[in-house]
Amino acid sequence: MLAVWVGNFDGEGDPAFVGRKAAGPLFFRIVDAIAAISPALPKLPGPKGLNLRRVKVCAASGGIPGPFCPSTVMTWFIPGVSPIEPDTVYRQVRIDVRTGQRACSPDAPGTRAEVFEFWPSDLLEIFREADIPRRVPPPYPPHCAYASATGAPPEITSPRVGIVYTMRAGETSRKTIPLRAVTDGDVRQIYWFLDTRYLGHSRAGTPFFWRAEPGRFTLRAVDDQGRSQSREVRVARVD
Repeated sequence: MLAVWVGNFDGEGDPAFVGRKAAGPLFFRIVDAIAAISPALPKLPGPKGLNLRRVKVCAASGGIPGPFCPSTVMTWFIPGVSPIEPDTVYRQVRIDVRTGQRACSPDAPGTRAEVFEFWPSDLLEIFREADIPRRVPPPYPPHCAYASATGAPPEITSPRVGIVYTMRAGETSRKTIPLRAVTDGDVRQIYWFLDTRYLGHSRAGTPFFWRAEPGRFTLRAVDDQGRSQSREVRVARVD
């Protein structure tokens, strides 16, 4: 097992080190270095007397292989405990043979089927930091917005659930809160709304900085395929 942690020498974390920018790229560099030095490492003996089972998973994602997973490996898991779900990274889409973009309709003429990798935006950012290319799907043409009826909706990661953000009454400038969401692999843009008011948009995998105001609001993230998630956000003014 290989694990990477980046922080202070006293064992405390440091907010200056972001996992995807520090620990993530270092992890992949170590893996590449080990593979280059010892391409045929001996296998460790299997555990005995433990509630462990072997299961076949998709090699890249670790999920139960679907019809488009290109390669599989065997791994250990704990029945009834280890989380394991079907692979959703490898998906087949229709491509317009003339433009190379995704077809607006799966039964449109002049298309071909191709398999692409739909990684969540946070993992895609780690791959970019580590210079690991992925075969991401091409975009839809502008005239068929909201063409994707499938896929995962945005998952808002900031602001956090149950957190009351505060701003001091005497502050001359308003508090800035980063709005972040993990999106599906085919998303390029995410649009932010506060109640019915449009705040702005950001590129998938990057935050939008909201100049907060006191109150209780419903924050909504809508990706460029029309999928959305909402969350309550509360900002309190304190003396």
